[in-house]
Amino acid sequence: MSKKQKDSQKPELPVGLNPESDLPPDADMEERFNEFWKKNGTSVFGGIAIGAVIVIGIQLFQYLGEKKEDSISDAFAAADTIEAKIDFAAEYPDHQLGGLAQLQVADARYEEGKYAEAAELYGDTSNVFADPTIVSRAVLGQGVSLMQVGKKEDGRAVLRTIALDSSALHGTRAEAAYHLAISFWEEKDNEKALEMTDVILQLDSAPFWVYRANLLRARLN
Repeated sequence: MSKKQKDSQKPELPVGLNPESDLPPDADMEERFNEFWKKNGTSVFGGIAIGAVIVIGIQLFQYLGEKKEDSISDAFAAADTIEAKIDFAAEYPDHQLGGLAQLQVADARYEEGKYAEAAELYGDTSNVFADPTIVSRAVLGQGVSLMQVGKKEDGRAVLRTIALDSSALHGTRAEAAYHLAISFWEEKDNEKALEMTDVILQLDSAPFWVYRANLLRARLN
């Protein structure tokens, strides 16, 4: 196969994505996928979703800082430890900043490997927020956490609701669909894995996940 033919089959890298690689520039999709999975397969459920949840928390705090009572905002800012955030969330369980504090605690528990506790916290947090885009981020964390504790079908059910939720951000939907696709691929259920990559390829504002979906599809076909 010529270099030109190979290039025509490779998915384009999303803008700004520059993955470290020892592969030659004309490596085909399967070679790139194999390299990605070798480096990241064991942690694919560990670090992808939760980093995005943390980012959304920062954005929410900035937004709410202008809209909520100064005293509560100041108390939230002063809660700079996990224990303090737990206390703050307990004091303001129905407040948006209370939900954000609980979301941060859920992130911390996930990073500590306490996935069952994280799943419960993410689920509780999703009931506090009014913005569906933030709710979907919390639910995404819940789904990934359930997968981590071995509740595969429960986790898949949660992730599917996000992947197919038109009110969620494209990046959130694509991330949920990618986790589902990988879980089906690991079980050699290529049909369902392809179904989830189809969902991702329809989300034009999620180039990073489209790129990964194309790598996975090359492996499946």
